[in-house]
Amino acid sequence: MVASAFSRKVPIGVLVSDSVVANLGPRTRGLVGSGVIVGSLILLGWASMAMLAVAMIIAFVVFVHELGHFVAARLTGMKATEFFLGFGPRLFSFRRGETEFGVKPIIAGAYVKVVGMTNLDEVPSVDEPRTYRQQTYPRRLLVASAGSIMHFLMAVIGLFVLFCFMGEPVIEEGTWEVGTVVDQGADGERSAAARAGIQPGDRILSVENESTTEWNYLVEAVRNRPGEKVELEILRGDVTFSVETVLDTGPDGSGLLGIGGRQAILLTKSGLAAAVGKTFSEFNTMTGQSIRGIWVIVANLGEVADRILSPPNDPTANDNLETRPVSLVGAVQIGASDRLSGSERMQLFVAFNIFIGVFNLLPLLPLDGGHVAIATYERIREGRSGRRHLIDTTRLLPFTYAVVAFLAFFGLGAIYLDLANPLGF
Repeated sequence: MVASAFSRKVPIGVLVSDSVVANLGPRTRGLVGSGVIVGSLILLGWASMAMLAVAMIIAFVVFVHELGHFVAARLTGMKATEFFLGFGPRLFSFRRGETEFGVKPIIAGAYVKVVGMTNLDEVPSVDEPRTYRQQTYPRRLLVASAGSIMHFLMAVIGLFVLFCFMGEPVIEEGTWEVGTVVDQGADGERSAAARAGIQPGDRILSVENESTTEWNYLVEAVRNRPGEKVELEILRGDVTFSVETVLDTGPDGSGLLGIGGRQAILLTKSGLAAAVGKTFSEFNTMTGQSIRGIWVIVANLGEVADRILSPPNDPTANDNLETRPVSLVGAVQIGASDRLSGSERMQLFVAFNIFIGVFNLLPLLPLDGGHVAIATYERIREGRSGRRHLIDTTRLLPFTYAVVAFLAFFGLGAIYLDLANPLGF
């Protein structure tokens, strides 16, 4: 998001803290900041390496969004004075040329500060020719939309990699594979499946040479062998191998392996030309789905609010996923799930980028689309006169504050919902 009088997310209280941190000196700030970030990453990695990986990918996506704004501003001759990852007090920073680069502790976003985004920004007269507000319409349009363009570019690249190299996941009818692996068995020890090293996506072909190509065959073969040592034939990717494990015994005396099944997923790769065609076709489809998803949320705000205000462990909170908002916390939870294959995670990465790209283009301040709408309105008012028209943004402040309040409620509510009633992926 391009920083302006509306989008700079640094509250007054944080500015006071910022000055306190600044008094520590650059070296101490750097050490403290590095310690905070490294410590946070270690804690997250200790909780789940998968969640750490997903969180790092989201941070990368946020960085690339702002990089788009920054590069577009530099290419069009605008002055960008700040490029920060995160919000809150400055942990550490460095200056290259006229831009200060740095990191702040709340890695929930980032910002690039381009001078003179609106008529409310006070800028030294020497910098006025390089302000956003003095540029041509195409240049303002490029800078304002550059973040979403980067999201769309990442989505296109992700789709091409999926179709051409990773393989599109397609449900294979009539077959099954391991969906989940239970860590602990009925006795509290590691489950038979966990001891055998079975992984999600594996296909168990047989138990003691009895075919288990159908799920009910596996259930029958395992149920009749409580506590027995059995040999399992497993297909993982293109490799078939055998492992031995001792089956667990359930409360009813039946044998247990400790897995959950799902319909098998076949990865289908496409040639170069076909992958290009499928990439743009799927991009258009997913963009339409994102637009529809946003409309469904807007059209059902009452139901969305009910979900956000639902109590913990509410069985109805996740009934209708179309009106169930998901925060960055939820995105990390879903992306880190061991039920997802690499191809499915790539699909999630693509969907995330397309949704964020579309959402940021909504014609509302402080979103990037608000700046696009203002630039377009100003260009229409100018007509053929050639006289620069600047909108009085003070008139938009009440509406902008209302949007900010709604986004804050929506964002914090989605985080609460993901913690109180996780989707369970």
